Amino acid sequence: MMKKKILTLLTGTMLVASVGMAAPLTDLQKGESNIGYNHYNLDAAGQNIDTDGFYLENGIGNKVIVGVERNSYSVPGYDFKTTDIYAHYKLDPNIRLIVGSRDYSDGPSKMFYGVGASTNLAPKVDGYASVTTSSIVTEWQTGLTYKLNNQASLHLGYKSYKEDGAATADGLGFGANFKF
Repeated sequence: MMKKKILTLLTGTMLVASVGMAAPLTDLQKGESNIGYNHYNLDAAGQNIDTDGFYLENGIGNKVIVGVERNSYSVPGYDFKTTDIYAHYKLDPNIRLIVGSRDYSDGPSKMFYGVGASTNLAPKVDGYASVTTSSIVTEWQTGLTYKLNNQASLHLGYKSYKEDGAATADGLGFGANFKF
C-alpha cells in the first residue's frame, strides 16, 4: 500500500512539474548532519555537461531538514554555478516535500518546490526519487544509495534537467556522503 502511495504521489507531481537538488535523499534526525559530493555527466542534444556538487544538510527537527548545495556546470565554452538553499518536510519516513531557492551565477534566483520519496530495497540499499520545479526548470532524479556503514554511503543515480528553451540534459552520476 505504501509503495502505491509513493508511486501515485511521484507520478502526480511529475505531471504538474516545471529546479532542485542533485543530492540523494538522506534521512536525518534532529541534530544529525550530512555532507556530500556528487558528479553527473549529462548529455543535452549531443553536448556534454559535467556537473560537480557539494552539499551540507542538517536535521533541525523531527520532520525538517535544511540544506545548502553548490553546483558547478561545465559546458564546452561556458561554465556557471548554482547555489540551492532548501528545506525538506517529512510527511512520513519515506515521503517529503521540498521547497527552496536556487541562485544562478548568470541570472536571478528562482523559488522551487517538489516532492521526494525513498524506500529500503535490500539490506544496506535504499532507492530514492525526487522531482522539483520552478518557473523555468523541471528536474527529476532517481537512484540507489549503498550504506557502507552507519555514517558513510555511496550513491549512483540518473538525473534529468529541463530548462525552458533548452534541450533536456540527462545522464548518470555518482557520489558519496557522510552523516555525523
